[in-house]
Amino acid sequence: MNMRLALSLSFLFIVPAALHAGDIQGQILNAQGAALAGAKITVANQQEAARWEAETAADGTYSVTGIGSGTYLVTVAAPGGGPALRREVSVPGGTAVARADFQFPPTAASSSAASSSSGVSTAEERNPNVFIYRIDLNALRNRVNVGRGPDPVYVPEFSVEQNYFGAEFGAPLFVFQPLRPRALAAQWRATLFGMHQNSALNARNFFNVGPLRASRSTNYSLTGGGPLFTPKASLLLQFGQNFTSGFVNGNVTVPRADEQTPLSSDPQVNAVIASLLGAYPAELPNLGDPETSHRLNSNALRDVKAKDGLARLDYKPTDSTSLAGRYSINDYAEDPFQLVAGRNPQTDLRSQSAYASLTRAFSPQTLALFGFHYDRSTASLKPTRLFSDLFASLGLAAVPDVNFTSDQINDLGPGTQFPRLRVQNRFQSYFDISHARGRHTLKAGWSSTRVQVNDLQSDNSRGTLLFSSGDFGRTELENFLVGTPSSLTITLGNLYRGFRSWQHSFYFGDQIQLGPTLTVGLGLRYELVTAPVEVNNLTQVGYPTDKNNFAPRIGFAWNPARGKTTLRGSYGISYGALFPVTYGMTRFNSPATQTLQVFAPDLLDTLAGSSQQPTEGGRSSVWRLSPDLVLPYSHQYTFGIERALPWAGTARIAYTGMRTIHLVTHQIYNRARASSTLPNTSRTINDRRPDQRFFDIHQVESTSIAYYDALHLSMDKKLSQGLSLQASYTFGKNIDLGGDFTNTASGVDKPPEDGTPTCEVCDHFSDHKGLSLFDTTNILTLRYSYDLPFPAGQTGLLATLLGGWQISGTTIFQSGTPFHAHTGSDGPGFGNVDGTGHDRPNLLDPSILGMSIDDPDTSMQLWSRDFFDTNIAPGGRGNIGLNVFRKDGTSNWNFAFGRTFHLPGAQERSLQFRSEFINLFNHPQFAKPGVQIAGGTFGEITNTANKGRQVQFSLRLNF
Repeated sequence: MNMRLALSLSFLFIVPAALHAGDIQGQILNAQGAALAGAKITVANQQEAARWEAETAADGTYSVTGIGSGTYLVTVAAPGGGPALRREVSVPGGTAVARADFQFPPTAASSSAASSSSGVSTAEERNPNVFIYRIDLNALRNRVNVGRGPDPVYVPEFSVEQNYFGAEFGAPLFVFQPLRPRALAAQWRATLFGMHQNSALNARNFFNVGPLRASRSTNYSLTGGGPLFTPKASLLLQFGQNFTSGFVNGNVTVPRADEQTPLSSDPQVNAVIASLLGAYPAELPNLGDPETSHRLNSNALRDVKAKDGLARLDYKPTDSTSLAGRYSINDYAEDPFQLVAGRNPQTDLRSQSAYASLTRAFSPQTLALFGFHYDRSTASLKPTRLFSDLFASLGLAAVPDVNFTSDQINDLGPGTQFPRLRVQNRFQSYFDISHARGRHTLKAGWSSTRVQVNDLQSDNSRGTLLFSSGDFGRTELENFLVGTPSSLTITLGNLYRGFRSWQHSFYFGDQIQLGPTLTVGLGLRYELVTAPVEVNNLTQVGYPTDKNNFAPRIGFAWNPARGKTTLRGSYGISYGALFPVTYGMTRFNSPATQTLQVFAPDLLDTLAGSSQQPTEGGRSSVWRLSPDLVLPYSHQYTFGIERALPWAGTARIAYTGMRTIHLVTHQIYNRARASSTLPNTSRTINDRRPDQRFFDIHQVESTSIAYYDALHLSMDKKLSQGLSLQASYTFGKNIDLGGDFTNTASGVDKPPEDGTPTCEVCDHFSDHKGLSLFDTTNILTLRYSYDLPFPAGQTGLLATLLGGWQISGTTIFQSGTPFHAHTGSDGPGFGNVDGTGHDRPNLLDPSILGMSIDDPDTSMQLWSRDFFDTNIAPGGRGNIGLNVFRKDGTSNWNFAFGRTFHLPGAQERSLQFRSEFINLFNHPQFAKPGVQIAGGTFGEITNTANKGRQVQFSLRLNF
């Protein structure tokens, strides 16, 4: 712990006996209303060019004393970076204290950042036709793998009370924020916020054909807080809603006019195919060559309704005791974008939490905190009615998913894992105590959590039909029109499970002040996550509890000669977790369930000769969790040099390193092998498997390792002379063995390309080693704000209209993320015909390795089929590596301008106006090209990862 933080904690424990003239005090809260420790406070008097700085203590409080009377600008920067908050505060003379409390805005109620932030929100920059499933880690995977990559972070200190797994990528998986006391409100104050975005002011997406169709988004929130019937209690209330509706523009691949007629000789088969063809829009392809292209750009409606509420009560019966309670609720409902019927699921989510805490100061040196958290989340993701009704006129069962291996036309259905229904409860108690004695600041604590997961994960319960090129001598689209699927995968039986587990952590740490300029931190953390148990004994997860999870922490801060340079170093171990979507895959094992694989099935009787219920001892695919499965963990280490600069600036050069062990992967065994007596076709796949008792054998293993090394350069100029600037550059590399920190090895994840080689005892690590899906070599980020100086020295109406305006912005330049090519099929000529897709081809021209495919005008020339060979020997594999190409990078400018208008009455009364321009220059960030060689869009860039320029306006009334 550095000296500044130690002084901040000392302030927490000691009740001031007297108040100095010209004090500013307050408390900083995060978006959930919890205290925010480590926030940077800057107080500036622009007339006198004077500045004071402070840092919030563990309870979020801060104090700046002895500054004299006058008007000051208070700026708050969150410890993890991002947009800052600012407010003008008037300090009276005498012994009065000015109070300035801040709370960072909730993202659910508003996608806009604080109205006076030094950056611009980019929450809606993502192209909405790339759907995000908002459960498990899917949203995070889409953020770092599909979007522009991670936001790397330099962590100067690994404290023992936190788990930092994934923190180096700006996305820690386990951030625990205890409910700490906040300062009691002396008077009632409120804020009304509103934001609106309308497509009438937005720009078209790059691939948009025709005019931009109407859409709009409106957010509002109301926050109020103040004292209750006693000055020892105060209340905070908050409510907000979001309404997003209108058309979303997107690209899909659809049949051409000559490909919309079923070609089977059986009228019943034609009726089934015709019903499935009805899922595609009536519009014909309108992008590319009209004779050969399947690409359609069109629009579909989307409707999102979200609301959230929060209530917090703080009570301080004595000077040494504080009680706090908080309840929050968030609802999210989405009628999804679906150019193709059922493309995305109908989504309904609700999360609730109830927190309580007791804080007790036993002495000025000893502070204890005890709390209880209850969280409940429910999720319902179902196929849409438009998709579910496709077979209504045929009197058939549920509509299956239809997959085309090379994506010649779009797959049908929301995905094999839907419907998904989940209710998860978490009951957590925790205790934390800190004690300062001499040169030591000791900290210890524990946390125990009971997790209940009641979950329907229905992979392939509706059945999945696969159409592949190469099978039966036809393309996948021809096979679809004829009604000859390559395979059917279907799961029978009860797929609802209830899992129970415990999560415990214990920690102890000591911050030692070895001298006036050197502080050393030592600590040890222990994590214990028990193997889950299914409450009805329907499933055995098959792996034991991992009990060897000790996490040491060590760090130092050294300021030689008390000068302007500070050196910091830190090392720690952080543990990951095994998520419900991972261990829940064991539900697909017999005898309670059975997963069947039928190759070349009859479309009208796909389960010919098979029961509609699980068969005792029947052949099935198998899901296993390796008995050696353990929690993944990261060795994390950082070193940084900070230097105070003139003009209120700070510069830093830092190194971040990470080695993560035992990341989970999804391996597939029992694949079909080449035969000298049977034809090596899709029809014989099940006959060519080594173990005839099973189909595929899926196994989750702790076999991946990830490596990350990065150099960080940053400069931070705090607000002075009306200008603030944050600039950071990261040069880094991230590689892994087929699994990264976002991988759950199940659910929406696909196997890491080829899974394992055919020989099940081979070392497949070298074949899987490559760049991570979210590797980004270069990242440059700029955040800036400037108070416009005109009209200098003027008064009256002109000054009222033109004075006090601020401009701000965020600029990001970032390398593209990696990808590679696939054969596009598992059939003869386009794969190894072993029963599992995602085969990699042979590379014929190594000169294209490492190339960036980032321009739709040249992508097909740079990345043509002539560079690859898809004729993979049965049971063999191609020679191309993982993630050896890159997609388009990011070049994005977000800009905003706004002003605070002071209203008559109290100093806190103000109206803040802000206008934001997201993707100001309307620069598209192109998605990766088509990667399926057998597909009609191979090499074509057909989508963008971001939207066109968006304009939104907001008003914030403080009173």
